[in-house]
Amino acid sequence: MEAFRSGPKLWNSSRNQRLSVATIAHIPAFGPLITRTITAMNLEIVMSLLLFFSAVCYGLLGVRLIGGKREVGSLPVGATFIVIGIWVLGGAIELMAPNFLVFSIGRTGHFIGTAFVPVTILICFREYTGAETSKTMIAALLILPVASVAVAATNTIHEFMWYLPATNDAGEYLTRPGRWGPWFLFLHAPYSYAVFGLGVLTLLMHSTSVAPAHRRGLFLLAGSAIAPAIAIAAYDFGLGPNTISTVPLVFSGLLPIYAWLVIGEQIIEFSPLAYETVYQNMQDPVVVVDDQERIIGLNHGAELMLNVSEADALRESLDSVFGEEVPEIHEALNTGEPQKMLTNTGRFLHLQVSPIAANKAAARTGRVLMFRDVSDVEKAQREIQSSEKLLRTLVDHSVNGIIRMRWVEEDDAKSLRVIFANAAAGRYMDSNPDEMNDLSATGLIQLASSGMDQRDSEELQEQFLAAAESGEVIDTECRVGLDSTQKWLRVIGEPVGDDVAVTFVDITDRKAKEVQMESIALTDPLTGVLNRRGFERDAAKRLSDSDDSATGALLFIDLNEFKQINDKCGHEVGDQLLTIAAERLRTSLRGHDIIGRPGGDEFVALVPDVTSKVAEKLAARLTRRLEEPYIVGSETLHCASSIGLALYPEHANTLTGLLRAADQAMYVAKARCRGVLDISDTDLLEKAG
Repeated sequence: MEAFRSGPKLWNSSRNQRLSVATIAHIPAFGPLITRTITAMNLEIVMSLLLFFSAVCYGLLGVRLIGGKREVGSLPVGATFIVIGIWVLGGAIELMAPNFLVFSIGRTGHFIGTAFVPVTILICFREYTGAETSKTMIAALLILPVASVAVAATNTIHEFMWYLPATNDAGEYLTRPGRWGPWFLFLHAPYSYAVFGLGVLTLLMHSTSVAPAHRRGLFLLAGSAIAPAIAIAAYDFGLGPNTISTVPLVFSGLLPIYAWLVIGEQIIEFSPLAYETVYQNMQDPVVVVDDQERIIGLNHGAELMLNVSEADALRESLDSVFGEEVPEIHEALNTGEPQKMLTNTGRFLHLQVSPIAANKAAARTGRVLMFRDVSDVEKAQREIQSSEKLLRTLVDHSVNGIIRMRWVEEDDAKSLRVIFANAAAGRYMDSNPDEMNDLSATGLIQLASSGMDQRDSEELQEQFLAAAESGEVIDTECRVGLDSTQKWLRVIGEPVGDDVAVTFVDITDRKAKEVQMESIALTDPLTGVLNRRGFERDAAKRLSDSDDSATGALLFIDLNEFKQINDKCGHEVGDQLLTIAAERLRTSLRGHDIIGRPGGDEFVALVPDVTSKVAEKLAARLTRRLEEPYIVGSETLHCASSIGLALYPEHANTLTGLLRAADQAMYVAKARCRGVLDISDTDLLEKAG
């Protein structure tokens, strides 16, 4: 090797040019030297090609990890491989460097690796243990590495990283200098070793945050980083040759191992799991699975249930551990709904699946399967079912209506009929429970929906029969009875063996509260008329339900002097004035007219099914009524109102158009009366043009 590096430095002093190998080979003294030189040359070419190939592989592997699906560790591991690829490429360039400039480029690649690899390893290990590294922290970690690369690239100017000369006495380039500079000794080397050590320490201290099935691969990853670390330490402390960078060769040798860790051990698919939440002292069995339904953790209760140790079950599929005769587990995983299953030992288990919500952007989620032994509950339920008398007593005293129905054969067809009804069901249906026996499903739903219109009742009958025939659960609502005796019932029908159980729950109070809450949301609390939202909803519905030939009017009312009265007499007086005005509107208009207060001192009223002439008379009467004095306490107040009148469909056939036309007409009337003392009721009313 040394002969090759010094061989090309042989010079013909008389011609000041290199002698060809063929010429020197004819000189007897140089024959053995040429043989060794050619051998060394072939070895260096092989090593350079090996390093170049390894650098390309590391680069491709890094690009694949970064550009592929975002998994735990994919970004920092991919970045590490790319930096290692630059490092190894630098070693190849050093071996084949024809001049000092090219050699310096290879040296810079070496320091890029020693500067950045410790940082990427630290970030990688932190991510695997569930710790998130902020962008600010990453930027702080990269300050010194970036500076070290800059110092290394410009070392020939200041010799801070290493001292010159760059060659030995034989003219060979030194990959390890005779003396390191102050930057290397006091900043670069201590920082790199400290960051690398911190990364390994982080992995070891927080290994319990990683599920057991994943720890082996992570420890292999950490162990595979030790060999390059030893090679770097040996290089830094002067062990080994100083004309060949051994670290890139070590990385080339480790390339198959790293590829195996990524592809075989699938370290990129590991999930940092808060394993401490799976309490080993829980009596209920707990099994933790990853996204591929492989077991990554289970507690002692699960070991006893499955008769298998945690070590044997790790990374095994659910089917291989539970067996294929457990469809309830897959049903729970697919739907997220609780399931009940029967074990081979005759025990009943309640299965609940809960997702593991990761609070880290890089973390993949898993799922926790929690099993609870409900055999005692099942036993109690069966004892209740076996005692028909006790069951009937409980059902008869239930406040809910309970009906049991059974499929019977009728004329080569199956019909669902009542075989039992409790007292509450009879009260709800206003029927004798015994007389309800043999009642068909259609007849039952007709009774239950007697307070609904025929179309809604028929739709409910179809839904109930369809659910019963398919064995599905139906949960809906119906209205039974008329007038003051009307009730709202929740209807729950579910299959029970070959029968169908129907439960009626009285939700009348809840419905009343819903109506009350809706009324509060749509009503002006001060005046009791509709607010803007309520008026727009009711008025728009009334217009949309009207025939094409329908007529009507919309009145837009503004209390002219309200602001002055409110400012002078106070808000309490102003509120009472608004209340009186709203009452005058109600008494002046018809009961089915829609009145609203959009806000402030404005009111609107939709008057349907009136002609233009009737609407104008009604508006004139309302103008005079609102012009009357307001008696508020000891105050007698005068507050005339400007009214804009819009007719439909003459002025508009939509609510928005009517409001706009009436509003514009109201402002015309208001402008006409502004500053005028002698105002007539005709001045206060304006019809839209």
